[in-house]
Amino acid sequence: MSNKSQVESFYKYLISNGYYFEKELIENYLLSLKVKPFEILTGNSGTGKTKLSQLFAQYISGDLIQMQSNVDDDGFFTLKVKTNYSSWENNGWTLPKEELSDIIPINECGAKFDMFVDGIPAKGNIKVLVQLYYDNDEIKDHFKNLYEQNPNGFAELKILCDDIKDFISKDYIQPNGKILLKQKSNQSAYEKRQWFAHKNIFNYYPFDSGYSSCNIMVDGMKSSARIRITPKITFKKNNRLQDYLKENDGKEVDVELNITQFDFEDFISNWKCSKARKIESLESLLNESKYIIVPVGANWTDNTNIVGYYNVITEDYQSTPAYDLIKKAQEDLENPYFLILDEMNLSHVERYFADFLSAIESGEEIPLYGEEKTLKLPDNLFIIGTVNVDETTYMFSPKVLDRANTIEFDTLHAWEYMVSDPDSNDFEGNIDYLQSPLVDSDISSLNIQDLKEIFTNISFNDDNLWLTLAVELTAFQESLQGSGFDFGFRVINEILRFMVVAWRYENSPDDWQNWERYFDAQIKQKILPKLHGSEKAIGNVLTNLFNMCLVDRNENVNPKNANINRDNCRYYTSAVKLQSMSKVLSDQRYVSFIN
Repeated sequence: MSNKSQVESFYKYLISNGYYFEKELIENYLLSLKVKPFEILTGNSGTGKTKLSQLFAQYISGDLIQMQSNVDDDGFFTLKVKTNYSSWENNGWTLPKEELSDIIPINECGAKFDMFVDGIPAKGNIKVLVQLYYDNDEIKDHFKNLYEQNPNGFAELKILCDDIKDFISKDYIQPNGKILLKQKSNQSAYEKRQWFAHKNIFNYYPFDSGYSSCNIMVDGMKSSARIRITPKITFKKNNRLQDYLKENDGKEVDVELNITQFDFEDFISNWKCSKARKIESLESLLNESKYIIVPVGANWTDNTNIVGYYNVITEDYQSTPAYDLIKKAQEDLENPYFLILDEMNLSHVERYFADFLSAIESGEEIPLYGEEKTLKLPDNLFIIGTVNVDETTYMFSPKVLDRANTIEFDTLHAWEYMVSDPDSNDFEGNIDYLQSPLVDSDISSLNIQDLKEIFTNISFNDDNLWLTLAVELTAFQESLQGSGFDFGFRVINEILRFMVVAWRYENSPDDWQNWERYFDAQIKQKILPKLHGSEKAIGNVLTNLFNMCLVDRNENVNPKNANINRDNCRYYTSAVKLQSMSKVLSDQRYVSFIN
């Protein structure tokens, strides 16, 4: 937690842990997560592939808690409150529970039930209110002035979240179907059909009764305050009951709540795993792992090392750490989980990962070995495979590479690593969007018509960007035709989806001047990784693709001898990769993307 509080972005978090990566690589990695849940990270051993994935999984687990609960470094939770009459006349008000739901699951605390008031049946309901009262005349005058200016206006309220914990009571009674309360029969009861529940209700709720002291700030002004949680009973219009309550105004009546329609045990369970727990025990949550690193073995021949199997001897299912993580992700869909397969190509990927590739593509469930059950891969599960490049590993087949975003990690020069001071400025795009992999998680389901509709109003130099992208994709597709490495619907759609999230990351400009930087990334991540073969097979292909990456495409430049820079390249990183592959091909007569 101490590291997290010192950084503002994942990039700074990496630097604080001693790891330096190009900003473009980080952007490509994080944007790719939004498009597809499977990424391949390739490069020499020790270039930080596994560490990048591990540190992001650690960072995002804490960062999402921080963002969702909206807690600042001083422990204050911020929300907007109405500047209504009560806010200054009564020195307090009922807080908006929809904004409090990030720290107290107030919406989960209601219950509908049959009720009896001295034997008279009615349909009842309990809902929970949070009320706050402050002790500061300056704030009172402030609210009065705001109310006079705008009766429907809002002010900023900050509550110290440490005080929220005081509401949580560990002891409660599990009711046996009924709760009996003594309520006052008053005007509110028979006219408005409501009571504030008798304090005995707190025997059945995990809250403390009465007021708890806290500290608040209203538009920058500090004050001590009191806050309480108040269950409120209401009932549907009931003339018989209302007449009875009117006759007995001022007297106590027995109210029996039949709670068979509401499982209080479920409520307690929901409470324990709710967002309120993030405030009650933030440190322990940060230590709860939402990722696992699984070293791939050279002897993996099926998927049982990932999903387990049914043990016929023990007559029980033999689980694995990866299987447990997947099940955990299924139960916590609001947070991302990461399955990191380290050195994924130590064994033939198709042998142990074919079911996963199929499930990622089709959305179908994975059959479990020896069981009549299946395993559903949840949408919040991300699978990261690292690939080392040496003679001990197997080459990925095109069908594997076709189903992933392949990101190459270059070796960092020793001088740059040891001497240079990395730039720690924030990224130019929307950093919160970039670092939230579940935002726009439905992007993978967009079809070509959905994508076309998004791009309809985006231009580039007064041209329609959709048509520009169509021209570029067609040109690259034609350059690959006849080589066996051309691409179809899947790659086109995934490139366009990546372009959508990149555009949104750059704050959705109407005229998008920087689109080539992201199209360049997709050429390298989605088109080039499948290339492999002899000089006779792909020599001309590499040359054609290289020239496609230049500003001037008609020179037929030999990539081995070209002097390239960002000024004479349209797609610079792809041109650099193609030049490197061409040199390897010339020297060794054979090349692949991960050479």
